[in-house]
Amino acid sequence: MKTLLVSVNNEKEPFPVAPLGAAYIAGALRDNNHDVRILDLCFVQDDHYAVSESLKSFLPDVIGISIRNIDNLTFNKSAFYMPRVKNIVDLIKKHSPAPLVAGGSGFSIFPEEILKYLEIDTGIIGEGETAFLLFVDAAASGGPVCDIQNLCYIKDGKFCSNGLTYNRPGFLPDRSLLNNRMYLEFGGMANIQSKRGCPFTCSYCTYPNIDGSILRLREPADVVNEMKEMADSFNMDYVFFVDDIFNFPEEHAALICEKIIGNDLKIDWSCFATPKGMTPELAALMKRAGCKGIEFGTDGGSEITLKALGKQFSPDDIAHASECCKKVGLPDAHYIIIGGPGETVASLKETFSLFERIRPTAIIALIGLRVYPKTRLHLTALEEGVIPEEMNLFEPAFYVSPEMSVNSLSKDVAGYAEKNSNWIAPGLNIRCDADMMITLRRSGRRGPLWNMLA
Repeated sequence: MKTLLVSVNNEKEPFPVAPLGAAYIAGALRDNNHDVRILDLCFVQDDHYAVSESLKSFLPDVIGISIRNIDNLTFNKSAFYMPRVKNIVDLIKKHSPAPLVAGGSGFSIFPEEILKYLEIDTGIIGEGETAFLLFVDAAASGGPVCDIQNLCYIKDGKFCSNGLTYNRPGFLPDRSLLNNRMYLEFGGMANIQSKRGCPFTCSYCTYPNIDGSILRLREPADVVNEMKEMADSFNMDYVFFVDDIFNFPEEHAALICEKIIGNDLKIDWSCFATPKGMTPELAALMKRAGCKGIEFGTDGGSEITLKALGKQFSPDDIAHASECCKKVGLPDAHYIIIGGPGETVASLKETFSLFERIRPTAIIALIGLRVYPKTRLHLTALEEGVIPEEMNLFEPAFYVSPEMSVNSLSKDVAGYAEKNSNWIAPGLNIRCDADMMITLRRSGRRGPLWNMLA
């Protein structure tokens, strides 16, 4: 079967992200003798021309639509992506009779809304490799698709779902179908995954609903072999681990580092991490293995806000994690959310005080939280009257603590960030100039840019 996977994401700030999910599905299809192409719209100048030409030249039997995000998640600079996606889907329908299947992380949060918005019948929630392969196999043989795992569909105007099944990652992504050079040039890194699932319970987070709450770990040797292939086959010299949390469990992270060192793999990398349980030994091992920086999902700086966000660590844990990095000379960035549940003038001062004391490499400050259904934050927003009961969260809605005025909060954060050179505030345009980032990339800078912008 000829299958076309269309990755609609074209967001390039703070950097473009290669469609790893689509590459995983392509790998599964090719391993099972299907003819597959990826149409990645990230760098194209004209969506309509690229889509129509691809349909005309390839004539696919099945088309997958990969939707990574439905908006940019940025309070005060919110951008809703779905009207553009609708235009692309309408164009596909006009030029091809092939069945359309939607998927991706953005789709998995709003499957019913997206199917109805795009006026298509079928989608896949969560992991797509096995489910999409089964769908294509069924399309090839004329067999039934109604009982395929993770499948959802519209039938007689009603949304139906077969539920979610989570598997250990078994296929390898097919990166040969991506423009890897462009992602390295404009994004500064490739992406890789060493595990799926997240056992933590952050109040705002959708990852457990997408990837599940049970960790499924890849074999460290397999991860390092994939890194080696990325370097040897595609000249990728910098990768980012897109796991929700790289350093948990610590033993798994340590084994990956030891395999990198043991294979004498000369490739730089960064990762997401949690402050909880960070140790000097792991920080030193990560640096020896080529880690150039850690991005901590810290989210707050006071006991009150951390607890309200569902975090399982304290300000002391944050300070310890930063100290672990300092001891070995490993740059560290801390993403924080200002204005979340429990935020007050006093808690904001505590946050400023904490980061003034520990002085990490960078603090990336976001104001407000995107509210998603099926999260504890959604219930909090309803209880506090931040959003009305009838609000459809498909289009972006944000939570800001009722204790804080948005204008005064933005003013306080902007004033503090302007005076502290290690603060970056994307929603306030502080040390995140797009032209500056393009210049740094063109000079050959790899990896995240926060350690240069801050």
